[in-house]
Amino acid sequence: MKIMQFVAASAIILGMASAARAADMIPSEEPTPEYMPPSFSWTGAYIGAAAGYGWGKTKFESPGEEYVSSVDSKGFIGGLFAGYNWEAGDGFVVGADADFNYARVKESFGSTDVDENGNPYSSGGDTKLKWVGAARARVGYAVDRFLPYIAGGVAFGKVERSFYVIDPISMPAAVAQSFNKTQVGWTAGAGVDYAATDNIFVRLEYRYTDLGKKDFTFMGDEYESKFKMHEVRVGVAYKF
Repeated sequence: MKIMQFVAASAIILGMASAARAADMIPSEEPTPEYMPPSFSWTGAYIGAAAGYGWGKTKFESPGEEYVSSVDSKGFIGGLFAGYNWEAGDGFVVGADADFNYARVKESFGSTDVDENGNPYSSGGDTKLKWVGAARARVGYAVDRFLPYIAGGVAFGKVERSFYVIDPISMPAAVAQSFNKTQVGWTAGAGVDYAATDNIFVRLEYRYTDLGKKDFTFMGDEYESKFKMHEVRVGVAYKF
């Protein structure tokens, strides 16, 4: 009887050992690796279009400040821009950006006065920014698909100034003259780009532009004119 009990216990022990050995022989399955999409890169060339609103000031001044006046202008700005970004590491992005824009930033002015003989006369004119462009360097800090940046560089544009004087008593005809000047100055600003897709990004930007000064002569008097402007623009671009 004891022999039978010993044989039964041995059989159970051997069966359990065989089952454990068989379980060890079953290969374990590694978990399926989770897919990680590649991170977005700002490096590359781009081209786009932007439009916005500008408001500026044209200042007129004669030598010795005998005459000082200013005209506020405002209106539409829109055009094309292109550039290249390069990720310099640690989130910093550097690049170059250029743009060229049609502009209709303008304002008219006029007044009525009396001459040295007490005769009434009227005078006035308008100032208008016709187009503007810039070539700038940019430095930004990328936060995934957001790229806040600062930018600055050379600005250039054409400013038209027109003047007239109407004095029916002293002059037989009205005097009118226009001055178209291409001016070069500087621009600086800040903005943010957001990559909506891997190839499309949108832009919101503010910039300040100073186109310097130009001299002109009207009715024998010399004047100096300066043009400065603020802008807000929105744009969309394709990144290659």
